[in-house]
Amino acid sequence: MLYVTIHGVWMIVAVVVGTVAGYLGLLRATQGEGGRSPLPGRFRMKLHTGLGLVYYLMLYAGLAGGVVMVRFLLPSDVLPRSIAKVHVVLAVLVGTLYGVAWLIGRRLEQKPAGAARLLPRLHMVFNFTACTLIGIQIALAAYYVWIWPNL
Repeated sequence: MLYVTIHGVWMIVAVVVGTVAGYLGLLRATQGEGGRSPLPGRFRMKLHTGLGLVYYLMLYAGLAGGVVMVRFLLPSDVLPRSIAKVHVVLAVLVGTLYGVAWLIGRRLEQKPAGAARLLPRLHMVFNFTACTLIGIQIALAAYYVWIWPNL
């Protein structure tokens, strides 16, 4: 269970970093005339892109760690087989969605969108969709690793 706990803590810390990066992006998305947002805080591009990159790296390291854990370190019955499959499918979806979001973010970093809003909105949609799936991942893992075995 130590490996599972380390993996879980790592992924939750990654989500905290990603949440800060996402909030900064939300500040940018809600900016009106004069660059002010109705939300508290100020958008800082370097902080947003830096934290976003750290988040993506932590996320992919966590995904790789999860694969190593399941393949080599854990007994096969840590999660019920059907839930393990769901966890893997969600992980692949999350990794794919964040990969696309990262590519769009890199494009926006190199060439800002200006008045065009399609790429920033797509970047946000891919990120927040993946974030929602991560919430499902956390709930599934927490229930089936720590709650269900103790019922």
